[in-house]
Amino acid sequence: MQIRNFYAFLLDFPVSHYISGWRNISRTHHLLVFIATDEGIIGLGEGTPYATSHLSDYIYALRLLGKLKGCNIEDALSTLRMTENKLFEKRSTVNFGAFLAIESALLDALAKARKSPVAEVLGGAYRTTLPVAGTVFLGHPLRMVKRIRWWLERGVKHVKLKIPCNINKLELYLDTVMRITRLRNEGVTLRVDANECFKELDKAYKALQIMSRYGVDIVEQPMPRDRLREIARLRKAFSPTIKIMLDESLMRPQDLETFATMEAADIVNFHPSKLGCPSITREAILKAKKLGFEVNIGSSLMTEVGLAHYLNLAASLPELDYPLEEVGIKEFYPSYSVLKPQKSVLLTITNGNMKLPSDLGTDINFEDLRLDTLKAFFERVEPSYILRDKVKMLLSNIIRNL
Repeated sequence: MQIRNFYAFLLDFPVSHYISGWRNISRTHHLLVFIATDEGIIGLGEGTPYATSHLSDYIYALRLLGKLKGCNIEDALSTLRMTENKLFEKRSTVNFGAFLAIESALLDALAKARKSPVAEVLGGAYRTTLPVAGTVFLGHPLRMVKRIRWWLERGVKHVKLKIPCNINKLELYLDTVMRITRLRNEGVTLRVDANECFKELDKAYKALQIMSRYGVDIVEQPMPRDRLREIARLRKAFSPTIKIMLDESLMRPQDLETFATMEAADIVNFHPSKLGCPSITREAILKAKKLGFEVNIGSSLMTEVGLAHYLNLAASLPELDYPLEEVGIKEFYPSYSVLKPQKSVLLTITNGNMKLPSDLGTDINFEDLRLDTLKAFFERVEPSYILRDKVKMLLSNIIRNL
């Protein structure tokens, strides 16, 4: 089965929510890739940017797809993985979104041809029902309480909170949330995502002391990504009461050995938007397990196309330590569903779980897409934007090699 043609485009969704430290997220960008084969099968994939711009991902994806056109699907997968691994070895900038979108589409096409779910192609479908986590963005404490209750009503047992970086406000927020929701009596795992916001060790230590008093179970990335030595000291000070999860610190699979050597984490957060090819992400997850880490699969607020691939990735793991964090952008912004209602309803949360799509590939086909949504949020890429982004990439490479 060969790649006959391809199509790549960008979606741009206006959003409004805050992550830790009151950093505003105003847009999400999504690279969608469709790969058509000579057997009439169309594979669908999605990627989101991480550490590069969405325009850079789009440009790079077009270049990769041009090289892969005409290749056998299995050969294309092998070439793609080899290309990304070489970039990791050279410590070069990696367009994760491009690799994620393209390999996802290739895996979808291959799984459809083999009449199996993508999980089987990745390594095996170990489960068909997947527990999910609920994320609560930063806002007024009472608004956050309302969102927590919304997740609890849907059966979710793992809640992730975004927080203020100010120590006094942190205590106020946690006190309000825990007093009203009584999460400690609900059997809910409470995770706080600091998004690197505590820059000094003493401030991070005070913050974790407060979190410990309020029953926080996991703290995600309490300090900047390159401060592993200080993070290791935090872990030692608060173990076993609080587990430390690393997220932003992970930029390539080779980082896992560093985490292990420095004893900087209990848990590592993975999402393919940070490591590109889902197969490479899966290999890194299995490696992390061998090194003694627990593993969490994170979130990038994907459309249903990406969500279906995340579900298959989670289903392909022999062990799942924590609920899947990715639940799709439509859970937060319902009007951004890219699937027709009869198909989108299959990717919903019931009793804290989502079902693995039961049909071939990801169970999403071209005819299931809502073309009105794709048209409304289609991002037109002007030639001047492409030239500007190419110049930025060139300058970045020159600076890095100085």
